[in-house]
Amino acid sequence: MAVGQLIRTEVDLDRLLAQVIDAVTEAMQADRATIYLVDWARNELFSKAAHLPEIPEIRLEIGQGIAGHVAQTGDTINLERSSGDPRFFETIDHQTGYATHSLLCVPVKDRSGDIIGVLQLLNKHNATFDHGDEALLRALASQVAMVIETTSLYAQIRAPTTIPLHYRYNGIVGQSPAMRRVYDVVGKAAATDATVLVTGETGTGKSLIARAVHYNSPRRSYPLVSVDCASLPVTLIENELFGHERGAYTGADRRMIGKFEAANGGTVFLDEIGELPLPIQGRLLRVIQERQFERVGGHRSVSVDIRLIVATNRNLEDMVARQLFREDLYYRLRVISLELPPLRTRGPVDLEALAYHFLRVYAERHSKPVRRFEPSALKRLHKHPWPGNIRELENCIEGAVVLAEGRDISADDLPLASNNPRMRGTGQSTDLGELTWVQMERRYISAVLRVHQGNRSAAARAMGIGRSTLLRKIRQLKIDVATDSF
Repeated sequence: MAVGQLIRTEVDLDRLLAQVIDAVTEAMQADRATIYLVDWARNELFSKAAHLPEIPEIRLEIGQGIAGHVAQTGDTINLERSSGDPRFFETIDHQTGYATHSLLCVPVKDRSGDIIGVLQLLNKHNATFDHGDEALLRALASQVAMVIETTSLYAQIRAPTTIPLHYRYNGIVGQSPAMRRVYDVVGKAAATDATVLVTGETGTGKSLIARAVHYNSPRRSYPLVSVDCASLPVTLIENELFGHERGAYTGADRRMIGKFEAANGGTVFLDEIGELPLPIQGRLLRVIQERQFERVGGHRSVSVDIRLIVATNRNLEDMVARQLFREDLYYRLRVISLELPPLRTRGPVDLEALAYHFLRVYAERHSKPVRRFEPSALKRLHKHPWPGNIRELENCIEGAVVLAEGRDISADDLPLASNNPRMRGTGQSTDLGELTWVQMERRYISAVLRVHQGNRSAAARAMGIGRSTLLRKIRQLKIDVATDSF
């Protein structure tokens, strides 16, 4: 898969940068190369893509060594002989046992001209680096900057916080212990063909995790086909998954392949698996066991080579106990089980990192100059319970970006329930800390429906969830929208 394709997926960022550094090294005919990134929280440079088999990482203070000097000054440095130059940091060669002779180092600058990293080459094959090499490496550094700017890593580099840089998968932000455990399981799952069950509340990012498993697996060059089981009418699910033969029913004037066939060689992601009707669960079990099925109206078995990932926000064990979900299917699905933590338990560091990630995304999308949050806005974000999890946060930040005037987001810009005058005066004066989670969720959904005058589609968009999910929540929580005054 080409680098251009990789930056649009949830690929392991180290693997992405390794491909970039390999391409630069080959183009420049160098022996070794390193991409350093700037970690302003620690005032350091650290190597994140390097031909560096001897030690796991190099960290330099800004100004230390050739790379640190380039990060500090923005200069291009070309040394025919590294020995004797007072800026050269010989300790690294002593640690690695590698002998640096010639060296070429340039800054990596983003579109604003800010230094976000350094690109360094060592020992050109059978020659020293010349002025043409300098020009070429500066051009390549610009391309490296464009790659970094396209990833979720860039928002962390630019965020005006003291949070140390940490990342694993493109598009998935967070470094809390709970998320690091998730990353570890994703990495192990991606290396296999095992079926994965992703669980977690609505809006925690289950589809992103499914994409990360696929795009870091050997199947990444083949299709990832996603199906939202909750959004399909029961009468269409079977047809959508398995396809149909010509004449299978009125209007079936040609054969149509289903999602399993379309994903042959790749991965099928079934979101909201708990919504799958019992008869379809039986057919899915056969696909898992035999990798075979028949199209609707067909009699010939179709064989497929797929990997299956499923997700749900429902308690499948409870559904099994109530005979709403097949027990044999449940155990087939949970070969690898991965539970995503809700946003409220991930801590302030993850919340702030996610907020700045969405700030960069939507400031660029809406062509707004917004760059940071005022302290009052951050305080407001940290106090909110986030029942809608990351989806709710994303919608909140997009709304704040649109409303903000100037470069800073204030607390008043955040479109949160308690900031909205239409949400006040509803008689809901109980302290949030006195509520159970079910009471809190019921109150939140009722309040958002009230703001949108009962429009369920608009309310679902505001909460960052699907309309079908909202309708299910209304049923589960017994919210009587007919008796509420909108």
